Amino acid sequence: MLELIAKQQITEVIYRYCRGMDRMDKDLTLSCWHPDGTDNHAPLYKGSAEGFVKWLWPVHAAMEGTRHVVSNILIELDGNSAVTESYWNVQLRLLVDSELTDIQGAGRYVDRFECIDGVWAIRHRTSLSDMIRVDKVTEMSAYEKPLIMPNNLEAAPGISARDPSDYSYEAFNSLG
Repeated sequence: MLELIAKQQITEVIYRYCRGMDRMDKDLTLSCWHPDGTDNHAPLYKGSAEGFVKWLWPVHAAMEGTRHVVSNILIELDGNSAVTESYWNVQLRLLVDSELTDIQGAGRYVDRFECIDGVWAIRHRTSLSDMIRVDKVTEMSAYEKPLIMPNNLEAAPGISARDPSDYSYEAFNSLG
């Protein structure tokens, strides 16, 4: 049972990283690593996790939107240490020469986790890129000219935000 609890706690850290990045929640993102944790997103960055977030934050802030998705999480435990492999997909929307452009990538995170004082967090992350593609975007609102007709035209659209004004924060905070 303790192994299942540890694996779930580790999985939640991996998910929390994606949420922190996409909602531009720096504290949530940094909470995924131990204070002296490291990150290797070579060739983009290699160094402390804190330095990684500091470097990446203005890069992501300049984008129109980001979406990090993880799956196929494999966890091997050894006491208070673990190694994980998680498949990632990322979509980054940005303006390039005044045109919306999507960068879509796929790869894997190979993480070394440690449990210190009952808290699982990343000691070291290596990001491996399997593929990347770049696409020009023709943006259209599903609410202005829907491709799928909604059943209730009066319903307010569910618009996301890249900060704590996103509805998900309200929903999670409602739990007390």
